[in-house]
Amino acid sequence: MKPIEAFQYLFDHNLSIILTFPFEEEKGHVITGKGICHIEKIHGRSGVTLGRFNPHGLIYHLKKSRSFQANFEIKGESYFCVMDGPTVSKSTIAIDIPTSLNSSMRKFSRVEPSLRSPVMLHLYTPQDGTVSFTVQDITEQGLSFVAGSPLAVENSFMCGLQIPVDKGTFIFSNAAVVYRIESSGTDKKTRKPDAVNKSILYGLALFPHSEDAKKIRLYITNRDLEIKRKVQEGVSTRRS
Repeated sequence: MKPIEAFQYLFDHNLSIILTFPFEEEKGHVITGKGICHIEKIHGRSGVTLGRFNPHGLIYHLKKSRSFQANFEIKGESYFCVMDGPTVSKSTIAIDIPTSLNSSMRKFSRVEPSLRSPVMLHLYTPQDGTVSFTVQDITEQGLSFVAGSPLAVENSFMCGLQIPVDKGTFIFSNAAVVYRIESSGTDKKTRKPDAVNKSILYGLALFPHSEDAKKIRLYITNRDLEIKRKVQEGVSTRRS
């Protein structure tokens, strides 16, 4: 589907668009801010006007961003695109229609936990016994975390998750590694790659019991609402 066709469909059917952007929840802790909007007007084949932002403070954060991601669904298919160079007025944003769209395979909402209430992952390893990691992001069926060295885990294994919902919930789930990305650290003095301080980003697929999946879903819903509230509160704080 061409971008102009997609945006025309969204406009004709009054469908919402999910916008995501970098949001500093706490100093040094950047997560993905979220909000929704609708297309107010289409300008020929080159641009659109976005409006009806929810939360209302969303437009303030988009004004600060040079670009943001638009995510939407059309006829059961999910798409996303990057939108650059917004022109922001009091209640709307005028922006060029992107030149291309990307199909999205993601079916579940993904959130990044807060620093103050993290999600913790616990694994058993033959070399070190039980090891724990702070989860970077989580969905109903997967999560990611960073390790300082390779982990000796089987193709399929059991893990424990400590989730900040209902005053603290601990669940077990079958899991499997779906990706592993190594990266080198940077020497603070020379700013050159530092092999000693390298890290490994792991992605796990989760296979929780249906009752435990409900608990993960509840956490994700609550966290989504928390982020939405903080996006709005951040604007109110700056105006006061």
